[in-house]
Amino acid sequence: MLAEPAKNYQSRRFMTEDPSRLPKRMARLILLGFAVLIGLMSVLVLNSVLNMRAQDRRVSEIVELRNRKIELATDLLKATYNRHNSLVYQAIANDPFEQDEHFQQYIKWGYEVGKARNALRAMPLDAFEQDQIAQQDKLIGRIVELHEQISDLARQGRYNEAREAIAVTLRPFNLDFIDSVDQLEHYERELIQRALDDARQASRRAIFVDIGLGGALLLLACLIAYLTYRQMGRHADTIGEQMRTLERTGLQLRHEATHDPLTGLPNRSLFYHRLMEALAHAKQDRLKATVLYVDLDEFKPVNDQHGHAVGDSLLQIVAGRLLGSVRATDTVARLGGDEFAVILLGVGEPEQIDAIKAEIKRNLHSPLELGGIDLQPSCSCGHAVYPDDGDSMDTLLHAADSRMYEIKRRRKAG
Repeated sequence: MLAEPAKNYQSRRFMTEDPSRLPKRMARLILLGFAVLIGLMSVLVLNSVLNMRAQDRRVSEIVELRNRKIELATDLLKATYNRHNSLVYQAIANDPFEQDEHFQQYIKWGYEVGKARNALRAMPLDAFEQDQIAQQDKLIGRIVELHEQISDLARQGRYNEAREAIAVTLRPFNLDFIDSVDQLEHYERELIQRALDDARQASRRAIFVDIGLGGALLLLACLIAYLTYRQMGRHADTIGEQMRTLERTGLQLRHEATHDPLTGLPNRSLFYHRLMEALAHAKQDRLKATVLYVDLDEFKPVNDQHGHAVGDSLLQIVAGRLLGSVRATDTVARLGGDEFAVILLGVGEPEQIDAIKAEIKRNLHSPLELGGIDLQPSCSCGHAVYPDDGDSMDTLLHAADSRMYEIKRRRKAG
């Protein structure tokens, strides 16, 4: 009985209310709804932009940090190779002054090794990186001790003992150290790739969320979502460009770590790797393989008399002539200084080797002119055949090196 008068009262109030107030109220509600939509979309856009910028900064910081570690690892490998080369040259050089020059280079590259390692230690390191650094510390202590022993042997004229120590005792520690640095470099690349993948997935999720929310709103919300999508797309393009730049940088760093910067030929590290592959292939297919050591004669006077620029140009020309003297499938490497090496898979008969050596000498001995200077380079070439001269890399390299220096000694004696 009490509810009926109340109901009638509400009905009479609605009927007597000014009709013009209804559109105004609806307009206010629509305006309020649009204001809420615009506010929500504004918050969404602002949040998305801030998140993308934060993600962009985070990815950039990760990439820069990891790239710096990769650069230091590359510098460490380069310094290690050069320090080892200086030690080897001390063991093969007969001239005391040349020995002293290589000893100074040995000291210099030792400093560069320490510099790169100290820079790595100073950076933030995770557990894996700390473990690799600790492992390298143990190896470097033993390597430095062996370096000093070998250097003392070389300076005492005990060359055979020094070479044997390099080939037998020092080599395993060097390989372990290089492997540890390579693992560190690969680890940094994997972390960069993982961070970029996470950033890409986060960007995609943000884009899908924005599109989904925009689809739930009216025309204005769709427009705002579209603008947000475009902004997200620009950030995604930026991240994609960073990924492509990183890939190009990684390939360049890898090439620099395995190739000689002056001639573009494979360096000592890549030469060893390809020689091991060639020997494995020769063993599996029962083929012969030949290693050639090519050393320029009287190269040092060219540097001393005409400068290092002329010497560098001569080395580049020699590299090109060596490449033109062998097959496209053969490997020509620069081991350091004026010393080159060639891997010939499937070649092992004496007449084949003599023909290739004759072709190399004919090409290398051709006169040339560099900046108005007439030069006629010459070389000494030694070889070793798998399996005739040995079935291991160290044995073959030692045999080829010995024959090359025997030829050089006979030339000087004659």
